[in-house]
Amino acid sequence: NGDLRFFQGFVPRAHVEYVLVAPEARALVFGAPELPGVSRSEAREDGLRITRFVADDVPPLREEPSMPGMTEVAPYVHVSTYATWSEVGSWWWGLVQDQLTMGDGLRRTVRDLVRGKVTTREKVVAIHDWVVANTRYVGLEFGIHGFKPYRVRQIVERGFGDCKDKASLLYVMFEEAGIDAHLVLVRTRRNGRIEEEPASLAVFDHAIAYVPELDLYIDGTAEHSGVEELPPMDQGVTVLHVWPEGSELRRTPVLPPEGSQHTRRLELRLRPDGSGDVSATETLVGTEAPAYRSRYQAEGTRAERLEAQLRSLFPGLRIARQRFGGLASLEEPVTVRWNGSAPQLALRDGALLRMAPAAAGELTRAMATQPRREHLLDLGGTSSYVEERVVRLAPGLRVREAPEGGTAESPFGTLRLDVRREGRALTMRTELRVAQDRIAPEDYAAFRGWLGEADAILRQRL
Repeated sequence: NGDLRFFQGFVPRAHVEYVLVAPEARALVFGAPELPGVSRSEAREDGLRITRFVADDVPPLREEPSMPGMTEVAPYVHVSTYATWSEVGSWWWGLVQDQLTMGDGLRRTVRDLVRGKVTTREKVVAIHDWVVANTRYVGLEFGIHGFKPYRVRQIVERGFGDCKDKASLLYVMFEEAGIDAHLVLVRTRRNGRIEEEPASLAVFDHAIAYVPELDLYIDGTAEHSGVEELPPMDQGVTVLHVWPEGSELRRTPVLPPEGSQHTRRLELRLRPDGSGDVSATETLVGTEAPAYRSRYQAEGTRAERLEAQLRSLFPGLRIARQRFGGLASLEEPVTVRWNGSAPQLALRDGALLRMAPAAAGELTRAMATQPRREHLLDLGGTSSYVEERVVRLAPGLRVREAPEGGTAESPFGTLRLDVRREGRALTMRTELRVAQDRIAPEDYAAFRGWLGEADAILRQRL
């Protein structure tokens, strides 16, 4: 198998040693820590090989918000008994293949699920939705089951399983439906990217399934996600595909900004005292939608939770009516239609009222608080936000000054504000597209500069 240990942390270390005692005949592959002053020595004694890494006076890591996982910032020792990823895949397949057996009941379930389905995608959706609806995520990873899934029949009987169990269940059901599939071992985003050598199981902490025909990664533990809503922790990460005939190390895709889009249309009727009425339609697709499906499952608390979420946008908001769509179906966008009133749609400034052009604001504070960085900035994924804000003025109000709008464009993304006046109504349309999920330290100043340009546009006021 393998082992991975860090030489550096967030506190100073006076002395660090990593000592590995192994039979002299056992071939080992090492990834040595890249840290000045680390010494490596080997000794042989009574048929054993003793490998020792030593470091003194190791300084602490600088902790930063949204920094990548530890393997990208801290030196580590990684040792493995495997020479290649193919060997890792072969060993793991040998461990799990006997667990991938299904009973007659599950076979009948698969036949029922795919009956009448024409396309592979329709079949995949039907099987995926059944798995997430009928098995809960519970991690019981004792002993060998830290690596080995439980038998598929046992998973179905219990109605729960961990990530390996759910991936195995998806795999056997896809195969029963005639759909080629892989099991996929995952190193999730929070752990950081890792060197491709040495090869070992120690680097992985998650498991999902993959359908080659659709080039689709499916996480059975993401119980509020559709088949194309790959969780951010699974995006842009190292994975090992394993199937009966072989294995291959790959990297998962990062979904484009349109894969995580929030669209909001607001109609505001503004009164002379700054209060007013609001009606809204919101649509969420991709990786932001699962959080809404989870948060708003309980019908009795929806209005209360929606009010709490929106009061940062409209202080004191009271929602009169709300209606959600797409909460029950994992393959549909989530929609929210609501209306209500708020005592403060605009801020009073003497005889004037001032209103922001969009909910998006202070992007620098939200994404890049530090003036400079030592470590890479991990934004967790790309995103897109589109807001159309229509402000209708009550009698007694007139527009003294309107935002001019503008565009801030860079390789990191785009912010665009367009403003249009029609009689006593003013429409402000904002599009924010964050196109990169990771910002290297050498690009951070330019990224922060783009956010500053975007903030200057968003600070314009009606």
